[in-house]
Amino acid sequence: MFVKEIGERGVLFTFSGKDFPYLGDTSVYLINTGRFFFVCDTHLGSASMEPIRRYMHEKRENKPAIVFNSHSDWDHVWGNCAFEESLIVGHETCRRRLKEIGDFELQIYSQYQNGNVKILLPNITFTSSLTYEDGEVEFLYAPGHTVDSAVCFDKRDSVLYTGDMVEYPIPCLDFLDLESYIKSLERIKDLRAKIIISAHSGIVDEKLIDDNITYIKSVLSGNPIDFKHDEFKSRHDYNIKNLLILKYEKIAREKLKEKFDYKSFRRGVLNIDHMSCEELKKALEV
Repeated sequence: MFVKEIGERGVLFTFSGKDFPYLGDTSVYLINTGRFFFVCDTHLGSASMEPIRRYMHEKRENKPAIVFNSHSDWDHVWGNCAFEESLIVGHETCRRRLKEIGDFELQIYSQYQNGNVKILLPNITFTSSLTYEDGEVEFLYAPGHTVDSAVCFDKRDSVLYTGDMVEYPIPCLDFLDLESYIKSLERIKDLRAKIIISAHSGIVDEKLIDDNITYIKSVLSGNPIDFKHDEFKSRHDYNIKNLLILKYEKIAREKLKEKFDYKSFRRGVLNIDHMSCEELKKALEV
């Protein structure tokens, strides 16, 4: 693990991709304010949160932690259980999405858990934003990577934690509304943060945000994309397949309504990595 102090009151804890090769480097961000410790995302379980809890204890400051879930994906929420008595903040769709997908993702990815894992939902939700005025910390809804994505802005230090909204080399697309993704990235730029943190890419700059926007626009328009590295191409192939799955998930939800079962749908598309997009289209239409 790498630990780096950010600004006057931030600490970036980065779990090395050598220890978690499936994910690569993944960061958790801590903000030490006057009344609270704000913990941005909780990685893979209780063991992941031990160094963060130890850091807070060593500060000898008797103040509570408030956990922020940037979105409900498993690699960002499994450590919530280390803060069972704390407030857990997320967008209202984060709570709904985690309630639907949490147990299923724990079954599918259980080999990656780090310590104990118990799915804990956000117990404080917001619609567009939520601000802790005393601490000058604001949570903002920013749909894009997922429907429930949100960011945390430390106004005092001008540090923005973006979760998975910004990634190198290109973002992971897990939300059909790509136009909303672009708008959210533009809003992120408008905050003019001095430091921007990506959960999987560390400290990033505005150029990467612009590159992410350019990529998403290319996907929207269907324009050819020149990939300089295989890493870019494999992520892009994943994105195109995932958008196709999301399209059919939306159709299934609309047709089945309350009868739609997320677990059954996802189990039906687990073994499609080997398929081309055309083969996947045909399989999903059957």
